[in-house]
Amino acid sequence: MREPEVHIEAPVRRWCDARAIPMPRRELSDEAALLIAAGHLSPAAREVVLNRFDTERAFPDIGGYSKLRRLSRIAEHEPPESAASRPVSAEGPPQNPLAQAKAAADAVRAADARRKLAGFRHAFTLNRISFAAGVRAVRRARKDAVHLDLDERDALFDALCLTPLPVTPSAAAVAARTVARVAGPVLRLAPQVAGWVDGHGAPDERLLIFEDRYDVLLFVAGLVYDKVTYSRSVSAGEFDEQLGQLDLPTDLVQISADVAQLRAVWGQLRYAPGLADGTRSGELDKMWDELVERVTALTRVGDLVDVADSKRPRRMSVESIDQQIHELVTRSGEREISTQSARRVAGQILGARGELGARPALPDGARPALPDGAPRAWKPTPQPRDQDAR
Repeated sequence: MREPEVHIEAPVRRWCDARAIPMPRRELSDEAALLIAAGHLSPAAREVVLNRFDTERAFPDIGGYSKLRRLSRIAEHEPPESAASRPVSAEGPPQNPLAQAKAAADAVRAADARRKLAGFRHAFTLNRISFAAGVRAVRRARKDAVHLDLDERDALFDALCLTPLPVTPSAAAVAARTVARVAGPVLRLAPQVAGWVDGHGAPDERLLIFEDRYDVLLFVAGLVYDKVTYSRSVSAGEFDEQLGQLDLPTDLVQISADVAQLRAVWGQLRYAPGLADGTRSGELDKMWDELVERVTALTRVGDLVDVADSKRPRRMSVESIDQQIHELVTRSGEREISTQSARRVAGQILGARGELGARPALPDGARPALPDGAPRAWKPTPQPRDQDAR
């Protein structure tokens, strides 16, 4: 039977130009986010992050780094000063209640996001479990090249707030829903609010929409890292020889560093149009093309790993079930010994009770009264037990 053809060359350039990827919503892993964030650090700090990955040193767990980008977007949204948000004089036009309510909702959400970000920053940068604390521990971590100073942790946290994340319904759209739910019935503004929400709805669920082409490129590179890292075929060691020629963590950090610098240079030229001559623009375009080609080459690796995984599910599932059954069977002897021990202990207890005086049998479900002076809380004597079988 002929194998179906596999498309292994993702149109990365087209996705970057469109600022969108045709796939259901998903987010990058914390590992990919950290490596992408490392591209914003100094070269020395990047090496420390990579060394921590190589030696499996944990970074602080705050429940997912993607929420930092989401919160930072909300925190950066400051409601603009407008006539609607300023007091109106007696001879001025009446206030716009819808704009007022929306601005108030935006301000509350932005303040709440800043408060949460401050808490996460404290939990990340001052984490004494992940980062060395104390003179000896810091000295040892520096010797192993895995220590990040406090200012470097702050910079890493700031960079995590910039990692690529698909655009969600904007803060303005959420604010509009708040206005529609709360202010609408009071101010009788339901028609206006409904029209405003229609113009600020969520993006197409079949597309991941991004703020710019740089986020698209970084997100695709992060997807490749996650795809290979969490592949069943890779975990089984099928591609050890081939993937040994790649260093995906280093690749991702280098791509992120180049993208961050390219984005910064283009930003500077945007505010100095006289410098954006043909030579400079041409050089930057060439660098962009090289980055796109590099990420495209990595997507081929990720797609081929996907193909290998797609051929494994049923076989892997059967093998897993058979292995679990085999383990249960091999532990049957332990269970039998445990059962016999339990019966023996029960018989001994019953014999001891017989010596104290026979007690009448109780109906099912009935609970015997404790004898006078008997403790109401007890601890069983530790006995060998089969924990794995439970």
